[in-house]
Amino acid sequence: MTGALAASSAGSDSDDTDLVAAALLSRRQYAAIEAVTPYLPDLDAAARSDVRGLCRFAIRLLELDAEDFDSLTGVPRELSSLIRSANIPDTPLQPDRGALGSMRPTYRLFLEVLAARWARGELSSVLAVLHLMAEYLPLLAWEPVLGHAGDPARLGLAVRGAGSRWATNDPRCDHPPSLRRSLRTVLHVVDQDPGQWQRYLDRDHSRISAALGQCASHPSKGRPDPGRICTTPCTVWTRLDPSRAEELERRMTLVGLFVDSPVLALRHAAPVGHGFGVPDPVELLEEWRATWARLVKPWKGGRNPLHDAPAHGKPLPGLEAFLSTVAGTRLQPLGILDQVDTLLARRLGVTAEVGEPDPAR
Repeated sequence: MTGALAASSAGSDSDDTDLVAAALLSRRQYAAIEAVTPYLPDLDAAARSDVRGLCRFAIRLLELDAEDFDSLTGVPRELSSLIRSANIPDTPLQPDRGALGSMRPTYRLFLEVLAARWARGELSSVLAVLHLMAEYLPLLAWEPVLGHAGDPARLGLAVRGAGSRWATNDPRCDHPPSLRRSLRTVLHVVDQDPGQWQRYLDRDHSRISAALGQCASHPSKGRPDPGRICTTPCTVWTRLDPSRAEELERRMTLVGLFVDSPVLALRHAAPVGHGFGVPDPVELLEEWRATWARLVKPWKGGRNPLHDAPAHGKPLPGLEAFLSTVAGTRLQPLGILDQVDTLLARRLGVTAEVGEPDPAR
């Protein structure tokens, strides 16, 4: 009798731990799953190791630690292959160019991470992802024209040459002095000491994005003001095919509207900005709706490429359509966290569905 009661109690404990693991997985609480893994009685040593590796990989994805995406050991090949397209090369001439070759996988990951952070109620992190999106949007917009995402190993072909004012002190160039050192650095960093590479990535790459955004932004032609503009274009711009240049200029106008949008202004009132308040989900959605209304508003000077776009998707309806328009191709969430969840559920022996975000929660 005593043995039966003990067995029943053990079974109950096992069921409870499975329920805990399933609940944590449904909320994508990967750090908590890793913490409870040693206490899950039905896992052998190999399964525990797999769970820990998957959790650490997922945590790195959520932190958007792009320089270390592929450095974890024990990650299944299908996951490491998928994320490698969003990795930042460790060396200036590494054959796999990752996010320097294309920003599209990175923005697909941004969409997935933003949704996961929203579902976990981490709104400061949601705002941080939106700001990262804004910072590199010019590279996403230029990619169809350049054939890469501002890769320092290839950018010189697009910005050097007769008539170019890139990285010069020509007073007709509207690039501010604060950017010009970075404009010179990008032309030579692949030939310099490898130690300069990390400094370039940390300090200069986002400035190259801003500079290219300015090169593709010009005085209004009946369109909204895109922000910082180029008033006297040099051959960085004038050598482009006119039809492709016009399309790029329209997409860059949308980039400028997003960068100066109500939803991005929220970060200045959050701990990750300059104040101490954190917006609640309702407030964030209200500011996103105001941002979306600005993004889709018709233009007097030609067609807004986002006009009449459907406001679909969660948690910020229309965000996927906006990014797809800027990129010039359809962008959807990468789906790598979904694959992590499937593998974790299999290793843990549980069934877990990631819950839908509740804006009113």
